[in-house]
Amino acid sequence: MGDRVLPYGTWPSPLTAAAAVAGAPRFGGLAIDRGVVRWTESRPSEGGRSALVEWRDGTARDVAPSVNARSRVNEYGGGGFWAGAGALVVVDDADGRIHRVVRDDLLALVPEPPAPRAWRYAAGAVGPGAMWTVCERELHVEVDGTPLDEPVNDLCVVALDGSGTVRRLVGPDDTGGGDFVAAPALSPDGTRLAWLRWDHPDMPWDAAEVWVAELVRDDGLVAVSGARRVAGGRTEGVAACLPRFGPDGTLWWCDDRTLPDGTDLWRLRNEVGEVLDVPGEVGEPRWVSGGSRYGFLPDGTVVAAAEHDGMHTVWCGVPGGGAMTAVEGIAYVELLVVDGGTVAVVGGGPDRGTSVLLVDPSDGSVRDLRPTAPLLDAADVSVPRFVTFPTAPTPADRTEEPVAHALYYPPRLDGVVGPADAAPPLVVRIHGGPTASVRAELSASVQFWTTRGFAVVDVDYRGSTGHGRAYREALRGQWGVADVADCLAAAAYLAGAGLVDGGRCVIRGGSAGGFTALSALLAGDVMAGACVLYAVTDLLTLDDGTHKFESRYNDGLVGPRPAADEVFRERSPLTHVGRIRVPVLVMQGTEDLVVPQEQAERLVRELRRTGALHDYLVFEGEGHGFRRAETLVAALDAELRCYTEVLGLG
Repeated sequence: MGDRVLPYGTWPSPLTAAAAVAGAPRFGGLAIDRGVVRWTESRPSEGGRSALVEWRDGTARDVAPSVNARSRVNEYGGGGFWAGAGALVVVDDADGRIHRVVRDDLLALVPEPPAPRAWRYAAGAVGPGAMWTVCERELHVEVDGTPLDEPVNDLCVVALDGSGTVRRLVGPDDTGGGDFVAAPALSPDGTRLAWLRWDHPDMPWDAAEVWVAELVRDDGLVAVSGARRVAGGRTEGVAACLPRFGPDGTLWWCDDRTLPDGTDLWRLRNEVGEVLDVPGEVGEPRWVSGGSRYGFLPDGTVVAAAEHDGMHTVWCGVPGGGAMTAVEGIAYVELLVVDGGTVAVVGGGPDRGTSVLLVDPSDGSVRDLRPTAPLLDAADVSVPRFVTFPTAPTPADRTEEPVAHALYYPPRLDGVVGPADAAPPLVVRIHGGPTASVRAELSASVQFWTTRGFAVVDVDYRGSTGHGRAYREALRGQWGVADVADCLAAAAYLAGAGLVDGGRCVIRGGSAGGFTALSALLAGDVMAGACVLYAVTDLLTLDDGTHKFESRYNDGLVGPRPAADEVFRERSPLTHVGRIRVPVLVMQGTEDLVVPQEQAERLVRELRRTGALHDYLVFEGEGHGFRRAETLVAALDAELRCYTEVLGLG
């Protein structure tokens, strides 16, 4: 029998919203210690708890089953646990303190804060002998109880014996300190400490420095001595990230200085002047604590994840040893950690769901440590194609004929095709950040649409990472302009190629992606509707009330205030709600501290005042990024209903 012919957008997908949520676990926080691999995984069915899991002797199990391993540093968190020298340290979201895990029990290592989340911790390293640990700390109230106008970010050393002893190692007024210090890394012998430092108004991907210091014994703990800057910073116009020591004690990091061949990607460098030419971009924007993208085998071989043309590759090679070799079967890498001869990756690919993978560097074989039932039959999976297309120039471009990039997913369901005289509707997906990038992974939230007969385009608009510093900086001063032009250009490009129906396009995005989606509705009549989640709607209000980490972000994206206040008003979707003529679905959590609920409330009031068709869903207890199963299911079902009605699909 031949394929059934059904209208696009109405195909009988096997992927319900509940199945999509249940089949899409999120992993993070990867660590290896003495052959034991540990990670965190989000459990939507458990209220969004971040469970701590370990794999040893061929078996995975939950560690300290009651713990919610989640940091709140810089609001985006990350680095919710770490391990070394046989010790396991975890941040429990219940009290915000760090604890040592002892036979599945929690031993508190730091005093209780004077108020919930007043003292926050993340992303540490354990010293030799497991006597102490170094980690990031964020103080919203000083340790003596003094209120702070702005949180203080520092590095501290903590005793691991449960005595509650905590001391500042690097603070804002110290050599090597600044508005932000982060990413502590210890040398193998525990005698040197490296870290990142950056200052307002920079974001860490604009200009961050690598610092290093000696560690000296100090009453059972350690103190820093001889701190010095190694690389990066505003004067060089270089962003450094991911400092790490090799097995011989040599300090490595990634930075994005322009190389002699004219490229400007985040490449691996070290303090003796070597540059490892990994094909692609190794570094990443530091949104969360605890990132890791490379490591070292005992023989000096470097194992690194690099991004190129929307896809990631795991590479192995020796500095000065010729070409790197690729590990097959992995096209998306979120984290990569090496300890001894063990290589672990949180990653996947367009045709395999993201999981925790063990890589054998000797033969490149990959073992899944957290295997789950396939999300879909292989014949139903839509595999993306990387596309580059022309877009409109802006003053920030270094070329008169700029291009933008995206991953295009065609509709796909085995045994079903669309009418020969029709093209599929298009869902334009806008990632947040905006300094971030698309993820070339088997995503339930993408396949939910493609198995119903929608095409999807995931846009890496100008400002996205993975395409070099020049592409990233093409959004400077142009947020709400270049990103919007690229999203509209993506739809036009696909429609012009006959791959989608240009008259049936919808757009969706969360946070900064929601800002771009709303702005796209104001830029023309291309989009038939939009879904925005915890969206930025008013730039001035956001800038006045956002958290410390992003408090100067808009200086680069829009312009420094107060000189740019009028630009802030003009770029804000809230200023122009009266021009929105298509339906909008607005979704928001009540506990969002990054984009507060008031942003959504004001948008909805204006939509109601102007008579624009809209719906507004509020989810109690959810923050910036929904975590609970019931929320995720309700949100996905609501989005499907919205597009079905907007596009007249039944």
